[in-house]
Amino acid sequence: MRETMPQLEKLFLPRSVAVVGASPASDTISGRPLKLLREFGFSGNVFPVNPKYRTVAEYPCYPDVASLPETPDVVLVGVRASLVPSVMESCAARSVPFAVIFSSGFAESEDRDAQERILAIAREGGVRILGPNCQGMVNLVSRVPLSFSASLEGGRILPGHVAYVSQSGAFGFATFAMGNDRGVRFRYVVTTGNQADLDAIDVGRYVLQDPEVRLLLMYLEGVNDGERFLRMIREAHERRIPVGVLKVGKSPSSKAAVRSHTAALTGDEAVWDAVFRQYSIIPMEDAEDIVNLGLAFGAPQRPNGKRVAILTTSGGAGIVTADRCNDMELSVPTLSEATQEEVRRHIPPFGSSLNPVDMTAQIINDPEGFPKCLRAVLDSPEVDMVVSVHSMITGEAGWSMARSLADAWGESTKPLACCWLIDEEHGGLFRKFLRERGVPLFQSPRECVRSLAALAQWESAAPGKTFLAEGSDGERESAWPSPLLPSFSGTLTEYDAKRLLQAYGVPITREVLCTSLSEARDAAENIGYPVALKVMSGDILHKTEAGVVALHLRGEEELRNAYGRLLERARAFAPHAHIQGVLVQEMIESGLECLVGVKRDPLFGPIVAVGLGGVYVEVLRDLVLRKAPVDEPTALNMIEQLKGYPLLAGARGQKKRDIAALARLLRIVSEFACAEPDLLELDVNPVFVRAEGEGVVAADALVLRRGGIS
Repeated sequence: MRETMPQLEKLFLPRSVAVVGASPASDTISGRPLKLLREFGFSGNVFPVNPKYRTVAEYPCYPDVASLPETPDVVLVGVRASLVPSVMESCAARSVPFAVIFSSGFAESEDRDAQERILAIAREGGVRILGPNCQGMVNLVSRVPLSFSASLEGGRILPGHVAYVSQSGAFGFATFAMGNDRGVRFRYVVTTGNQADLDAIDVGRYVLQDPEVRLLLMYLEGVNDGERFLRMIREAHERRIPVGVLKVGKSPSSKAAVRSHTAALTGDEAVWDAVFRQYSIIPMEDAEDIVNLGLAFGAPQRPNGKRVAILTTSGGAGIVTADRCNDMELSVPTLSEATQEEVRRHIPPFGSSLNPVDMTAQIINDPEGFPKCLRAVLDSPEVDMVVSVHSMITGEAGWSMARSLADAWGESTKPLACCWLIDEEHGGLFRKFLRERGVPLFQSPRECVRSLAALAQWESAAPGKTFLAEGSDGERESAWPSPLLPSFSGTLTEYDAKRLLQAYGVPITREVLCTSLSEARDAAENIGYPVALKVMSGDILHKTEAGVVALHLRGEEELRNAYGRLLERARAFAPHAHIQGVLVQEMIESGLECLVGVKRDPLFGPIVAVGLGGVYVEVLRDLVLRKAPVDEPTALNMIEQLKGYPLLAGARGQKKRDIAALARLLRIVSEFACAEPDLLELDVNPVFVRAEGEGVVAADALVLRRGGIS
């Protein structure tokens, strides 16, 4: 069932704004909003509210919200926390649509109930809240500043195509200022603070409706509903809008002890990383990424591939850039002979027409040299993107190159970026010129290449991509079979866990649960030696640690000796344990050991994992995660990303394993996880992957269910 889109038009396009706590001191939290509204040329009505004054900033001032001549669309609240409830009561009485609360001292403080009080008042009166403890927002394209941030002063900020939503007000507007200074053209900047009501997802979904938005950037400290977040990502992809997220606080803090291999290896950070990869979310690590992605994705050009041409006036800078391209899996192909011939006409004989194209600093002696080389590589069919790396080119030569770059960028259908390695004194005016004309200008080759790589990666991965989603629509939800877990009481033994998996189509070992030695002898004869014996008890989850497993039993005498010994160990290890029986199981003599597992994440639901077993998962942590469900192509892609994949693919003359069967098992387990809402953890380990065409078999399994853990 789709979530209703929040109606935020009056917040982003208000016809009137009241400022409660308005002050004539224009550099304060309660005074700057009026200053910004005037500087931006806000065309609606502005109502200062403060009983101390008759006028503020040449506007008539009113004692309270009740006395306003009309009901404003937005009320900006900048008074101390103790006064906010009464302000919200006045807003509710006047049916004010939106309140932006700058005030702090709510959920982030010791008085956590204060936030619930103002939220209750707002809900009763139909008022939507942005904040509290936020720095507000700005709609740059419509020139609506609803903020007290000094980063907006001057009112001369050019609007563009980047939407930015930040839970942190200070970080949000500080990084906006950095980006604006470096040439990023934002369209909206919204800070959500404590998110008592409207949150970053509400705002993100709204701004995605604007057809002029080319990129959504988000700073997130927390998400309350993973499925809502992913629904927003799907909506962005439907509109071909990339989303970059700086997610902080991914590392696990205080966690309960986990009981399976899978859960031990899938902490918060690993889950977020998996979701980012699966849903083509662009990860960001710091403020520089916000700036650099804004430059790359804010431009209109998009690449058709990952091939980069590098033009440089410094051979060393060209080599550095080429190395960074290699690091980021971008190709720097040798240019065709026709393109090289055109380039050679305009560079000195000691330059290079290959790729990187080393024009040398002598290019400044030919005013037509640089634009001709630039045009040659932009027109080349073997090039998808162009990076122009300039060194200390100054004076009229510098201006000539800057104008040529700006002209080429304005005409190009391919991404064109520039690194101008020069100090502010000699190059500040050139860089200012390029930024004003929208040319993506980066501080270093590394920043430039990382941003273009993100651009190319998103273009190749996201457009047209479909995502399976747990319960995302009625048809998909009805496709899951009826849950079977409720028929299994308590914590599941290996025997019960494998019976459950078998019901979903997972191949398991041949085995018999026995309650006597005679039953065990008969079972072993029917299965065929060698066999394994395992004591089954929901009170003994890790059987090897308890010493209740015997492997490679090759005859009746070995079986008889092991049977009694294992039961004695079980009673010594857990005297009050309920013994379900002893499992007699075939020994799997061939196949590569793998692991398939599930952990139910509190935000994103079931997360499915695959890895090679043994040392690969426990020591090397060779595990790949995705949000369930996954289809078989996605499962195959997960397997191919394993560090140990060559062992499955038949490296060094070994047999190729049945990778298709492992992918099928991964798909089944992911659907099983979605069908069983009581499933907390699943560890199918080992899964033996046999030779190609011979399938897979699950040799052991652990299932932890909600309500079944003692």
